[in-house]
Amino acid sequence: GCMLLRSWSLNSEAQRLQGLLSEAVAAPAPPAAAPVAPPEPTAAAAGGLSPTRRGTSGAAPAEAWELALETWIDLKASGYAIEEGRVQSLLPSIAASVPRLSRDCTHQLFEPSAQSGQPVFMKLLRAHRGQVNFLYFWKAFGEAMHMTGAKHDAGLTAELEMLRDRLLRRVEDTGGGMDDDRSAQARPERRVLPAWSLVEEVHRAASMSSAPNFWKRCSEVLVGNLGLEEISLEELTSIVLSWLHESQLWESEHGAEAQALTRRSLSMASQDEGLLPVYVHIYDVSKEESIQSLNSILAHKNSPVKFGGVFHAGVEVNGLEWSYGYSPSLSKPGVSCGKPRIHPQHVYRQTITLRNTKVVAEMIAEIISQLIEEYPGSDYNLLRRNCCHFADDFCRRLGVGGIPGWVHRLARLGAGVEAMIQSAPRPIRERFYG
Repeated sequence: GCMLLRSWSLNSEAQRLQGLLSEAVAAPAPPAAAPVAPPEPTAAAAGGLSPTRRGTSGAAPAEAWELALETWIDLKASGYAIEEGRVQSLLPSIAASVPRLSRDCTHQLFEPSAQSGQPVFMKLLRAHRGQVNFLYFWKAFGEAMHMTGAKHDAGLTAELEMLRDRLLRRVEDTGGGMDDDRSAQARPERRVLPAWSLVEEVHRAASMSSAPNFWKRCSEVLVGNLGLEEISLEELTSIVLSWLHESQLWESEHGAEAQALTRRSLSMASQDEGLLPVYVHIYDVSKEESIQSLNSILAHKNSPVKFGGVFHAGVEVNGLEWSYGYSPSLSKPGVSCGKPRIHPQHVYRQTITLRNTKVVAEMIAEIISQLIEEYPGSDYNLLRRNCCHFADDFCRRLGVGGIPGWVHRLARLGAGVEAMIQSAPRPIRERFYG
């Protein structure tokens, strides 16, 4: 690490960072910037960055969809589908991903039953022509978590899971159910859902929802963009994932104004004590090559339902904003800094106000020096180690707590979708995503 830091010190970029650090230490604490209120939620709001690993220190327990998505990626599925035989061979790995799974539950779910010789988990997947779709995998994974008492999904997430289950039943009612005793020729080649039934189920969800306006927005966007008589299971998966994303964003913004006012008052009250305010700035990513493909998917012109691209996050303290990104060169740090709420590649979206830090400027400079060493640009990974991990780590070292959970959730979802699409066979990528 010391040798790496010495090599960086010869680099002009590292020298620029060191100069900024020195200026930050010498400069007086800037006045607190007024936090920017989050924009009104829309059905085309911007999307997530990349996921954190489950078990992150201080993080809230992961929801079923988060663990299902991460496990799905680890299985190396082909986009939205995976071969039934591959799932069968990897059942021990899947079982290990379910939190608090007891030996009894493992036996009941993941080992062959005495009656059929097939594990219950495999039956829940309802394979079709030897393929398992992600929506069924997500549902089965949630059932396993429910049996262990580890499933705590609530709010719009729980409502979306209920909608998912009703839509899958509709697909099965149209003849696209699981493999059965029919010959392969008698089974429909594709599983589809009439478009009108999708709209009908969304209206039903709105009538029973604690947030009917969310579903109303989904319905409006759906009707305005659908233009199809029937929807394939792959297209339905894309739509449900987009609504999952929107539900997380909607819930993050529900009551955001009151929360912002509380945090603002705490920040102002601390100014007399000479403490430094800390902000997390969120950006819509628009130009970064590593995730342009994800933006083209989430906002593609041919997508039945559209939502925005992924996020970038930076941490502002003592007048400078610090963030982490990919760099292929060992001589260029992955950590960079600049003026707050300004980024050459991303579009500013909103500010999250955290608590004020008791860490003095000199110690902040020391923390940043440590982070520069610990977060080389070559270690950047969209799924496992990204700007959200850096921002969360930095904020915890400043003593202001981690970044909000919804940022992590949107990050997991955005990066998970990216991984799905990158793993999809080329014809499928071209068909659905251009």
